[in-house]
Amino acid sequence: MVDASLLNWTMNQFLALVIIMIRVGPLLFLMPITGSRNVPSQVKILLTAATSLILVSIVPVRAEQLPATMLGFCVFVASEVSFAVILAVFARLIFDAVQLAGQMVDIQMGMGMAGVMDPQFGIQVSLTGQFWNLIAILIFLAINGHHLYISTLAESFTWVKPGTLHISGATFEGMMQGMTRMFFMAVKIMAPASAAVFFSHVAMGIIAKTVPQVPILIVGMPLNIGVGFIFIGLSLIYFLPLMVSQFEMLGRILPKLAQGLGG
Repeated sequence: MVDASLLNWTMNQFLALVIIMIRVGPLLFLMPITGSRNVPSQVKILLTAATSLILVSIVPVRAEQLPATMLGFCVFVASEVSFAVILAVFARLIFDAVQLAGQMVDIQMGMGMAGVMDPQFGIQVSLTGQFWNLIAILIFLAINGHHLYISTLAESFTWVKPGTLHISGATFEGMMQGMTRMFFMAVKIMAPASAAVFFSHVAMGIIAKTVPQVPILIVGMPLNIGVGFIFIGLSLIYFLPLMVSQFEMLGRILPKLAQGLGG
């Protein structure tokens, strides 16, 4: 016969596991890399279950924190999903900045229509943006940036008790500052190639006025593309330290954002 205390302990552990999965699941489904559409849903579910099983014996979660009523449970789930969405959106800003920089450079080069499908987000992006984005992902994994998500996720149960999400004006202010930094970062990434293509346009305009015999429409487009690709390659020299510094900054800001959501 099964001991009643063992059965009670098992049920409490199961309910604690459910509470953890409600937060871990949306976060892993929305985070960069793990949230990619190329990652099968079965893999995401297994990753969620494995991560939750590891955290169930580490984080301070009790079965009593799960609401007893259906309305309370719905509010509880909405709170946890909102927490995951806020962290995931903030973490995606760096990768969005890379995509934005690549799209602007491609438009200047005359390659705005030459888009490819981004396997991570499932949308059409520019060739340069996709190239920079893949390099950013490799840099992120190389410096163990994914450990940042795992540590923040584990500590978040201490900072923000399940179902006690607190969204204040500071949260919205932090999100706006993050978006502002995203545009500044996009300008930093695109600056060398964008400036080179701009001066190439100026030079083509001067040649068109001084030497009308030169077919600018025929010569200009491949020249702009060539100049753009050359400076895109040269910009990779400082692309690595720039991305490392941005990921390190994310490592400092993301835990603070999670702490702020705890009130």
